[in-house]
Amino acid sequence: MTRITRHFVTVGTRRVHYRRAGSGPPVVMLHPSPSCSGSLTGTIDVFAKAFTAIALDTPGYGLSDLLPMEQPEIPDFAEALAETLDALGIERCGVFGSHTGASIAIEFIRRYPERASITVFDGYPGYTDDYRADMLESYLPPYVPKWDGTHLLTTWMKYREQFLYSPPFRHHKENRSNAVPRDPVTTQAAVTPRLMTGRNYNIGYSSVFRYKSLEAPYDLKSPTCFAAREDDSLVRSLGLLDDLPEGCWKEVLGRDEAAAAERYAEILAERLEPGDTPAPPDPENLPGRVQYSYTDFGAGQVMVRRAGNGDRPLVMMPPLPGTSDLLETLMLALAPARAVIAFDPPGNGDSDDFLPHTIEACAGALGQVATKLAVGEFDLYGRNAGASVAAAFAHANPDRVGKLILDAPLALDTATAEAWQAGYAPAIEPKWDGSHLIALWHQLRAEQLFSPWFNETAAGIRDVEPEIDPDFLSQKLTGILKHYGTYHEFWDVAFEYPGLDTLSRIGHTTLVCARKNDLFAAFADDAAEAVPKASRATLPAETQGAARVIAEFLDS
Repeated sequence: MTRITRHFVTVGTRRVHYRRAGSGPPVVMLHPSPSCSGSLTGTIDVFAKAFTAIALDTPGYGLSDLLPMEQPEIPDFAEALAETLDALGIERCGVFGSHTGASIAIEFIRRYPERASITVFDGYPGYTDDYRADMLESYLPPYVPKWDGTHLLTTWMKYREQFLYSPPFRHHKENRSNAVPRDPVTTQAAVTPRLMTGRNYNIGYSSVFRYKSLEAPYDLKSPTCFAAREDDSLVRSLGLLDDLPEGCWKEVLGRDEAAAAERYAEILAERLEPGDTPAPPDPENLPGRVQYSYTDFGAGQVMVRRAGNGDRPLVMMPPLPGTSDLLETLMLALAPARAVIAFDPPGNGDSDDFLPHTIEACAGALGQVATKLAVGEFDLYGRNAGASVAAAFAHANPDRVGKLILDAPLALDTATAEAWQAGYAPAIEPKWDGSHLIALWHQLRAEQLFSPWFNETAAGIRDVEPEIDPDFLSQKLTGILKHYGTYHEFWDVAFEYPGLDTLSRIGHTTLVCARKNDLFAAFADDAAEAVPKASRATLPAETQGAARVIAEFLDS
């Protein structure tokens, strides 16, 4: 399979994320909503055999920023596409759009026909006025995370239902689709980016149903193929398109997605102009924001977050398993006085999974990321099992680490670690009904209520102010779902790692700290006692206060 790399490009004040593979002339690809460019992976693989495939996360989806307006319309997305191509240095290309991506693409080629040598649509949202009004009224209710996690089931079942009925909220024979629901693993891959968009999922999606799509094709001035697979609900839209302009045509393809991708590649190859695609530009810094980039290791990429400036940076390890987006507010609070760097360990968050799932491998990745970023000596922070990674790295590389901060480290004795490991992180296995999402949701919620979370007894009640805001739990859950298959494995190695033994071997000046409501705050005193040169502090719950405690230690 072709290697697909991920990148960011700065477009004005926006961050745009995209996937890229192959070489030769560019084909720019736009995904359905509310998905992301990852949904086009199979098609990218086919296109990359002959072209440079560039699949964008459209504004507000995946890791791309929203457009800076309350309610963008399809013309706004088309202009945003033109601006993105300018930032990528692409003047003319092939264009591929699927569903919502097709709506954006057709408006783009209407406005800029000279920029597209050939356009292919995999499902064109050609809707009557009545259908559009019906969808706007019934299909896109606000997405509101609920304390009991039922919003997860609604999202899961809504995705399944679209393969049964069109529109999916009209349950009648005449609305029955010529398709069947996807298997649980495929469904999970589609639902995860929907959950990532959160409350903003319908901002771009709704614009499709306000766009007069049946009027748009008739002033096209560049070659365009309107295609759909026979099991795609949008195959019906082809019947509403008559007397297309010269150079535009319709095709109905079979159900096989790989075969359809091959046919789309043939169409593109027949009309795509030869040439090369500019190399990916480096993303520019956006003031007041954490900067995103990927560090390439050949076998995979690591997602890196950076903020601030300074001679000796602070490198931060997030909880493991976990993602560094959970550290962003703390990074920004620390950034005025120093450079701060965090990354998603391989197999977590937005990093590829290309290393063994061990504390030692994560510590090795930490050193490699620092080397790739030309960071010599640095201070080091780690939280929870991320503190185990930080301690392991500091012990193995004493000359590279200045001061060490261990935030609620896993300083469990062997018996406690074995007891927690036995029930802490059951393997996440997608179920047809989405019930695995509810199980994970209540596990994350119960972590704040009981210690450990599965000890729902009076003795297990935690006397803390719980972090159970549904939006925060949603952020944690979606971070886990990006690599849900590794979740239980990283928890297993975290509990198996001899944390207390490693802490006793650290020779660095160390701050052991914890917020009172942290999962492992109860073990912080044991950790401080184990580290030879440790001081102990309680972190305030609010971020600015926690940043002050950390900064005072680093500056002392």
